[in-house]
Amino acid sequence: MTNELNRQSNKHRTLPPLTEKEKAVLAFVEDHVAEKGFAPSYQEIKDHFGFASFNSVQNYLKQLMNKGYIEIASNQKRAIQILHSSKAVQESVQKLVQTPREELLLKGREEVLSLPLMGKVAAGRPIEAYTHDEQVDVPPSLIRNPNKTFALQVSGQSMIDDGIHDGDIILVQKQATASNGEIVVATVDNESTVKRFFLRPHPENKEKMVELRPANSTMQSMWFDPNTVQIQGILVGLIRKF
Repeated sequence: MTNELNRQSNKHRTLPPLTEKEKAVLAFVEDHVAEKGFAPSYQEIKDHFGFASFNSVQNYLKQLMNKGYIEIASNQKRAIQILHSSKAVQESVQKLVQTPREELLLKGREEVLSLPLMGKVAAGRPIEAYTHDEQVDVPPSLIRNPNKTFALQVSGQSMIDDGIHDGDIILVQKQATASNGEIVVATVDNESTVKRFFLRPHPENKEKMVELRPANSTMQSMWFDPNTVQIQGILVGLIRKF
């Protein structure tokens, strides 16, 4: 009963794409079943494609099974059952090719969000506080709360060890607090910077201060009185254009 439910579920779900080799293996299995009435053996698949070992056969069949194209009964020979044929893959590709360009563009627009690009923020010494400039399109998967998220362009090299480079676009969720270790956009005396946030005793005077720590071994942390630091938000995503 469970296997039957799984098969019905597979019929209606969107299947992941196949590599060219996966398509070839699926097509060979399908043609063998159509011609002889039963699935090929692992030896026949191995010989047909010239694989060096049975592990290659098992890996390709496992990939096809994980993607929902076939089902393999355990402890049975020639027990490969086709759930979705290679022809179905070709038809789905052909349908995509025949889709009007305007429709594809509309679908593409539905899959992005436009966020305000609020200017530049320093990954180095703080620079003048950002101001609204333009919009930037981002994938929805990067955003936790679109209504509370904005974008900034990074200027400087202080966060390169965290993978944040000069010119990158960072996505920032607005909030006034942060936990130790989070990457924040903070403003001090109307100048803004992106750094890792820590609220802890200063190593020299032991007074509790805000440490804005760079991710660059050539740079040192900046320390501020907590009353002078305003957290604008925490980093939730990054976009890099090549």
